[in-house]
Amino acid sequence: MPFRWSRRISLAFVSLALALGATSPVLAKAAPDAVVVTTTIQAAVDAASPGDTIVVPPGIYHETVTVAKSSLTIRGTRGAVLDAGGFPVGIRASAGPNTIGPDGFPVCPAFGLNDLTIDGLTIRNASFTGILFRGVDGFAIRNGAYSGNAAYAIFPICSRDGIIERNHVEGTTDGAIYVGNSWDVVVADNHASASTVGIEIENSIGVTVRNNRATGNSAGIAVFSLPGLPIALTSDIVITGNTVSQNNLPNPIPPGSDPIGSIPTGSGILSIAANDVVITANRVNGNDSVGIAVIGYPFPFTDPRFDPFPDGNEVRDNTVNGNGATPDTTRSPLPGADLLHDGTGSGNCFVGNRFKTSFPAEIEELFSCA
Repeated sequence: MPFRWSRRISLAFVSLALALGATSPVLAKAAPDAVVVTTTIQAAVDAASPGDTIVVPPGIYHETVTVAKSSLTIRGTRGAVLDAGGFPVGIRASAGPNTIGPDGFPVCPAFGLNDLTIDGLTIRNASFTGILFRGVDGFAIRNGAYSGNAAYAIFPICSRDGIIERNHVEGTTDGAIYVGNSWDVVVADNHASASTVGIEIENSIGVTVRNNRATGNSAGIAVFSLPGLPIALTSDIVITGNTVSQNNLPNPIPPGSDPIGSIPTGSGILSIAANDVVITANRVNGNDSVGIAVIGYPFPFTDPRFDPFPDGNEVRDNTVNGNGATPDTTRSPLPGADLLHDGTGSGNCFVGNRFKTSFPAEIEELFSCA
């Protein structure tokens, strides 16, 4: 049973506990609504009540953490390291698994957790993902550092009303920051690097990706619609104010093996079979295959709910230069260019961009935003 100090004790005691590190045998309620980790993060989560903040002092915590209650914050500096080596996930908060609906396609769980925040921390070495949120209504993931997590680093799925901001993320074989089958999420002011895709938005609605840096990945930002998922489309996406440069890391996924494997090395911003995507005021340069591309879904599919064509995409007022010099022809038959559209779908337009090369040529005249 944790020792709980008086609510009159000030937050100065939290700072003292942080300075002492993670070796004290006492788990303390060091200030109003603050539980300080002294053994494991999981023990503090288990002891906390809704509305509490779990304060993680600097140190290395070799564990996996499951959050099964709402209205919690886990907070620490980046000197607080959750090393999830040997575990699939660093921090997991899940309302349950997907199920199969009467039409044979997956269904997200009902929202079962709400108001969860991960603020700070370094999370590393998970064999699947650093953070997994599923069925969470209201979340924030901010100020963290993520490295060496195998497939993903930040992975909210079937969740809504979230913000992912001011994180440094690197070293994943799929999406460093991934938002899937979710609603109303903001991804802002992050740096994503050394991953197959820096920021990946998949089968989600109402997502804003703004003021991020995506550098040194195989692709900087990718927006997908894929068949066979709980949400049947991706729509109402805004990608604005991002710097997407030098994403020329060789794609480690075999060509054609899956949608991620089909992404050409050297891609800046991709919109693939997504609807109503606004790509504006981004700086996209030095990507070997393409700067900004709007294309259809390239694989066969059997999902009758799925539309493989992009519709209503608007590419406006971007600075897109020095892209497409050495395109990845093993993954795409299309030529390298600053701006590219394969001509599929309807209502896709380009206007006001600063660029030198396009496919097709005269792209802003052929697909104008009237």
